[in-house]
Amino acid sequence: MNQSADVDLAIVGAGAAGITAARTALGLGATCVVLEARNRVGGRVHTDASLGPHFDAGAAYIHFCDRNPWVREARRLGIETRQWRGFMHFEPYINGVRVPEEAVLRRRRVREGFWTHLESIEDQDLDQPISDAALVLQDEGRDAITDMSRLGLGEDPQHVSLRDYMALWDGPDRIVPQGYGTLVMAAAAGLPIRLDCPVDRINQTSAGFDVVTAKGVIKARAVVLTVSVGVLKAGRIGLPSGLSADFCSGLDGLAMGALTKVALAFDGERFGIPQGADKIALDAPGGSMTFELWPFDQNLVLAVSGGQGGRRLIEQGEAASVEDVARLFSTIIGRDCRPHLRGGRLSGWWGDPYSEGSYAYAKPDRHHARAMLLDTGIEGLYYAGEATAGGRFGACMTVAGASYAGWDAVKKALKTLGHPLPRRVLR
Repeated sequence: MNQSADVDLAIVGAGAAGITAARTALGLGATCVVLEARNRVGGRVHTDASLGPHFDAGAAYIHFCDRNPWVREARRLGIETRQWRGFMHFEPYINGVRVPEEAVLRRRRVREGFWTHLESIEDQDLDQPISDAALVLQDEGRDAITDMSRLGLGEDPQHVSLRDYMALWDGPDRIVPQGYGTLVMAAAAGLPIRLDCPVDRINQTSAGFDVVTAKGVIKARAVVLTVSVGVLKAGRIGLPSGLSADFCSGLDGLAMGALTKVALAFDGERFGIPQGADKIALDAPGGSMTFELWPFDQNLVLAVSGGQGGRRLIEQGEAASVEDVARLFSTIIGRDCRPHLRGGRLSGWWGDPYSEGSYAYAKPDRHHARAMLLDTGIEGLYYAGEATAGGRFGACMTVAGASYAGWDAVKKALKTLGHPLPRRVLR
């Protein structure tokens, strides 16, 4: 290692990408330090137990679990995972009245027909907004696709590239009874992580980089930057001059969704509703809202909204959001739930200065933006995270994708530094 450097790699951010990057670097014999602005690890993967019962405030599903490295990691750590039954079981309500089964089946058929329609679209036309592709559907079908976009991607469909969405891997999901955040936190044990250490700016020097933090300067030969696209676009970290035009264009082509959760903790009253009888309010303000009831047999209801509806919750603040969600839940169950409500939490990544959104989506006509982020134009500076997990990894917007990207960035960084790498890592 260059004697003027403190470490081979400075890794900015202790989310899934940063944790995987650090473990990869140490496993290959390189030195590193992880700099995290928050007082905890995990980033947008966080299990919140502040209400007593716990819930995943951010990522909750081990997607495409047949090829997701976190399944193996959970097994290594002795943390249980379970197969998730999917998202088609939610019972839909409008004005507090359950939608007839015939209408539910009709929505399902329309949604399935949408996928068939997509097969007829030429590749060059796929970069249109998801909403444009849904214009061939009746109103009911367009509503179903809007729900899919808001609740799956955290954004309204007119803002999202269909081609980017179609590139995502698919497959069965698993869930973590102890919490996905608990799993990711366990994977970070023993790593050289500095918490409460926000990075102010990164300066390029003749020997590498000076990473200026709230607790001093770290000198590194290379930097792996794993903060969200939203944080970079907000200018919260000063970057060296010389960023490539492609990199800047890539940032412009991406935006952050607003998948938002509100957790309601109850005193043990479950209103005669069994665990797993989950609901969806199709007429929630700003867009449909799902209600997961009594997850892992806890006295908790977890509401999820996205896009316009998710931003609305964040903008009105925690107290008002908890009240609104409790009132809406009351209309569904046919009685006022609030006398039994013991607390609530708003989890809004879009309003979090260390996230600025839930995860990154590509704008229409900008599906190539993710690939443009892979080369910053500055030798020794690498960007990695869920936003860059495209290309050979169709894992954008996922914890697995962030991990793949962190692994890949470290491999590139160490190769550039001339660090010896095993042949199996060079593939």
